[in-house]
Amino acid sequence: MATKRYYIMIKMTEEACKNGYQHVLRSLIAIPWVQFIERLDGIFDLMVQVENPVMAGYAAADDLLAKGWVKHLQVLQVEPAEPSEIAVPRVPELTRVA
Repeated sequence: MATKRYYIMIKMTEEACKNGYQHVLRSLIAIPWVQFIERLDGIFDLMVQVENPVMAGYAAADDLLAKGWVKHLQVLQVEPAEPSEIAVPRVPELTRVA
């Protein structure tokens, strides 16, 4: 079955932030489609990588949005790049100074 990768940026409620992240992290780890979790510093509190069957669509985001500790979330869809679209930085050649 084909899967699709998403990154879900999560802003937690103030109450969840005050009580620490432990209960939130435990509940995320228990979800089978969650691949990894990162804490963030900025507008969002967590980034969750999700792999879902393509036919499930954004079901993972809907499931997370139903959690009481989620204030807001944003889904970033990952599309594989074609080899010609990948920018390869050019490194200037080093010259020796005598």
